[in-house]
Amino acid sequence: MGMLINLTLLILGTTGALAAFGGDTWRREPLPLAKRITLRGWLALACMIATLLVGISKEIRSNDLAAQAALKEQKLQEDLAASQTALEKVSENLEATKDALESTRAKLAAVEPSILEGIIVATSGIRRESDYSTPSLRGQSSLQLISGRNSPDSLRLYGGDYLEYHVFCSNNGRRESGFPSDDSAASRERPNSLAIRIGETYYPLGSEGRHMVIGPVGVPMFATLLNPRGLQDCSVKILIESADRTRVAQQLSPLIEAIRTAREDHPR
Repeated sequence: MGMLINLTLLILGTTGALAAFGGDTWRREPLPLAKRITLRGWLALACMIATLLVGISKEIRSNDLAAQAALKEQKLQEDLAASQTALEKVSENLEATKDALESTRAKLAAVEPSILEGIIVATSGIRRESDYSTPSLRGQSSLQLISGRNSPDSLRLYGGDYLEYHVFCSNNGRRESGFPSDDSAASRERPNSLAIRIGETYYPLGSEGRHMVIGPVGVPMFATLLNPRGLQDCSVKILIESADRTRVAQQLSPLIEAIRTAREDHPR
């Protein structure tokens, strides 16, 4: 746009100058003013007036652009100042985090890793809740059990674990313990309605119960809930108890490794 205005001014100025060059623009006769101006004069006058108007428009536009540029520069300066302030805060937080991390590493260096290893061995025979799963049945024939503590990872069980379960189903709009009821009271058990496959072993499920997992110690096995009758609107609450120290050792091994690294960085 700016180049177009400049070219217009150049063309108008040149045209006006050429119109006045080499000829009279004014008759030297006692005539009215409008009749004393020649055609060449009118052309030169029109070019001068047009040049004046275009020049005024150019200055107004230039002032507007300068004002907009000043506002943009001010906004950029404000954004730059805000960014610098945020960067300073991030640097302060980073420094505080670094100090806290160094303090934590120093505390870890004071811990004896063999103590944690001894705790793992000493508590290996104590049963404790290690995991859980709450699958919902929507008619699917089988369902891979998901760990409640490490979702979305699959549930892992070890030989010697105990699996306690409770089945809940919708019955006439109500949530009740057990399978959907019908005319037979004994039907609420339905031992063949559900089963869990752990490794290569199948465990039939009643409305509630407890199974000991058979399998190698220290070797994880995946569990699959089998639903051969296609039950719907049911859920199974599964609780895993374990005395296997392999699972605990896996959970504490990152901490033990961090302690050893901290002790190497902070020798006593």
